Amino acid sequence: MKDKSYPYQVIATAKSIDVNKLPWVLYIEKKSLPIFGGIYFVGTDQEPKAYIGKAECFKSRFIGHHRKKAFEQLLEECGHENVKIRYWQAPSMPKSELVSFLLQLEDYLIKNSKTRFNYTINSLPKVPYIPIRRTHAGPIYVQLNKLGEYYVPKSSDGTAGFYFSIEKLHMAQNATKFHSPTFIISSGSWQDAFYEYGNNNVDPKWKQYSTLYFLEVKFRARWISYAGHGGIEDNVLSGDQAVFRWKFLNQYSGFKEFSIKYLRTGLTNCSKSDFCEKLLELTR
Repeated sequence: MKDKSYPYQVIATAKSIDVNKLPWVLYIEKKSLPIFGGIYFVGTDQEPKAYIGKAECFKSRFIGHHRKKAFEQLLEECGHENVKIRYWQAPSMPKSELVSFLLQLEDYLIKNSKTRFNYTINSLPKVPYIPIRRTHAGPIYVQLNKLGEYYVPKSSDGTAGFYFSIEKLHMAQNATKFHSPTFIISSGSWQDAFYEYGNNNVDPKWKQYSTLYFLEVKFRARWISYAGHGGIEDNVLSGDQAVFRWKFLNQYSGFKEFSIKYLRTGLTNCSKSDFCEKLLELTR
């Protein structure tokens, strides 16, 4: 369809939109999108127009989006820290006019752009979605501790473990039942890390993160024991085949989403996260 088939206002507006200068949020933080409407672009800095859409409310548009699988493909290809939702706010006008205007503007932009996921005649070639191959089929657990918080230290026989609260007993029992890979991750501020690990082990660049996360150890859960005299956290989950690593996790693609969904104080089942494969890789 040629330009003359569209109203002048639509063409002029489309040509005035500089997608690289639009405000944006990371796709994984889509819940923070504004509640006004307009045109949005899903993509990366290298491919900002992978998908173009319209919305009367940006925030609600991404609840159950019909292109969710395509966006997940983009996340896998480019990393969670690189996929953005850029948005252009529509001008104020009566709703009946706004709906028609956005429909035509979206159509014009799609027809005059090389998008990948709008699936038009001008779309870029489709790339098949290849999910991450899982190397462990059973449940996987993670324990979040504060930096410097005590956990059962490594021993000469390759065992490790940590204290957990009675509220997490069912998870600990399940972990021992399946001999699950279990990770200990510690968190804290840059100052906490500096105090805990020393100047030579803490990169000043890490100051950009409000919370730092470190992978400490992985072991295979085997035993639950009781220590102490009736304290709140006197139960110990222990295991063997311990692999001790000290890895700064914030730097890895996909970690931010993993931390938001699964890193809560205490023992958590994180089996559904693709980032588990990265944790397993780091401790092989």
